[in-house]
Amino acid sequence: MKKSFVLLSTFIALCMNMQISLANIETIKNMAKSFPREMKPEFIDKTPIDGVYVLSNPRLAFMMDSSGQYLIKGDIFDLKTQENITDIIFQNHYSINPKQLPLAQAFKEVKGNGKRILYIFADPDCPACQALQAGLEEMDDVTIYTFPIALIRLHPTALETNKKIWCSKEPLKVWKNYLVDAVKPHNQSTSCNNPIDQNMELAKKHNVDLTPTIFNALGQRMVGIPDEEEFEEFINAKKVRLN
Repeated sequence: MKKSFVLLSTFIALCMNMQISLANIETIKNMAKSFPREMKPEFIDKTPIDGVYVLSNPRLAFMMDSSGQYLIKGDIFDLKTQENITDIIFQNHYSINPKQLPLAQAFKEVKGNGKRILYIFADPDCPACQALQAGLEEMDDVTIYTFPIALIRLHPTALETNKKIWCSKEPLKVWKNYLVDAVKPHNQSTSCNNPIDQNMELAKKHNVDLTPTIFNALGQRMVGIPDEEEFEEFINAKKVRLN
């Protein structure tokens, strides 16, 4: 009888916690309706901290308390396991299987021993992509696959520019010259067999709507321009505990 009472009490407590969690998520969802487009969450996940939730979309992850009043920027670290809980939740939703990427649709550059691998979705007219490309010039021992795409709503001529670059005699060289030194491609033809339209579909498939979007050898995602230390840690990929 006592054992049955304990089990019933535990079940009731779990149900109450579930109801509280669902109520909290609804509160956050209602608050999120007023967020700008780039912050609207696709997923809302509980964290090990009571009353703190991770809100994520393909661009970013941030946190909010259960009242929906406080937005928290940053990461939650578990000091016992040395794990970044926020990033684990984000990668659980948005990492990919890089083995499924069609590498023939990308510019390939091998630097040094090429052991580390990056897969980058970039728009040639995106200032952040241009800054990233300049930084990549200083890196060594990495293989870079760049999938050229266009954020047409922001850069309406980027699609055509991509095709002109791909149809050039030395497309990787022309790509780098355009992004780093603003040298426009001499080639004006876009009629060669190119994968730019397929890359647009590929970006859509992987929820890439901001550039640069970067994936490491494990398929973990990073969006935007990281600082040097953060980027090195990302490139030297370590497995995270995904649910």
